[in-house]
Amino acid sequence: MIKKVKHFLLILFIICFVSCKSNNDVKVVNNSLPKYAEQKYVELEKLYSIDVTEISLFGKESNYGFGRVVDFDENNNMYILDTYESKISVFNEKGEFVKSIGREGQGPEEFSRTNQFFLKKDNIYVFQGFFEIKIVNLEGEYISSLIINIENPLKYFAIGNNFYLFSAKLDLTFTKLEFILSRFEDDQFSKSKEIFNYAYPPGFEGPDYDFSWYNWLLISDNGEFYFPEDNLRKFSIIKHNKLGELQLLFGRKYNIKEYSKEAKDRFHSIYEQQIKEGNKKFPPSPPVVRKMFQDNEKNIWVISGETYEDNMNPEYENTIDIFNDKGKWLYSFKSKFLSRYCLYNNGRIYRVLPINLDTYEQYIEVYQIKYSNSQ
Repeated sequence: MIKKVKHFLLILFIICFVSCKSNNDVKVVNNSLPKYAEQKYVELEKLYSIDVTEISLFGKESNYGFGRVVDFDENNNMYILDTYESKISVFNEKGEFVKSIGREGQGPEEFSRTNQFFLKKDNIYVFQGFFEIKIVNLEGEYISSLIINIENPLKYFAIGNNFYLFSAKLDLTFTKLEFILSRFEDDQFSKSKEIFNYAYPPGFEGPDYDFSWYNWLLISDNGEFYFPEDNLRKFSIIKHNKLGELQLLFGRKYNIKEYSKEAKDRFHSIYEQQIKEGNKKFPPSPPVVRKMFQDNEKNIWVISGETYEDNMNPEYENTIDIFNDKGKWLYSFKSKFLSRYCLYNNGRIYRVLPINLDTYEQYIEVYQIKYSNSQ
């Protein structure tokens, strides 16, 4: 009997040890105050604006999905896919128009039914419909075409030498919703490995008011990636290694605030019919993490809570938090100039402004990140 008890205790100890070791592998960083709470740590210098009025890129009410039609090459040239004209406009790092690539049509160097694209080194991958990819070089010369069949693709990424796909999956009852991050093992998109999956707590019937779910994801150049732990309830971000294993949990104290009256009124004006039919639900509060990107200093920028794009108040100040790659909270600030609809490239932030409903003009503002001497 004593031997059996000792054997049981030994097994229990081994289980406890393995469990404790596994938990200890995930480092938790509890932040109370930013390191640079009493001094200016970073500022944004506006460089120029790019007039994109003639590019049929965004809707008049929202820039939803713009992140799928803007990308950069290795020389910092910006490429914008015109989803209506099926052509790509190229601007250099001074914001000057350089050239256009492609046009509407069925020819080898023409595009049709375009909806997103991305660049990888010297190639441009243009999605025609949801299943065909046409590949051209940076001069627009045809290389090849691919047919892929993937369920509910939300956004493709080209990071380093790899392709990634952030997609959605529904269960047979159309109630549960799961987000999946896959990495492709080849350039033909034929072999993929699932490295992350996340069950969206509200499910398929949950709120989706202008929720660009893929903006909640950040993939670093080295293949590590970040995703919120529970984005509707707390400021908590999980860092994964390139295999998808949990490495780090960090964030800050956060008080959930309901959407402002301006945001609620705007939402109801846009989706009035869907709301009446019961096909659209208005979430009481915005997601915590609205956009993440990593800069050249390896710092993680998080745009959180309600943003200007929700309420369209030009005086509204958006909240930006900066963490280092170890999860340490460095700095927070408010800004009217940096908001959710932005992209990062090589030390610069490109903010996409909504269309002016009076003049129909539209611009992309470009800002340079400048750290203080405390960096």
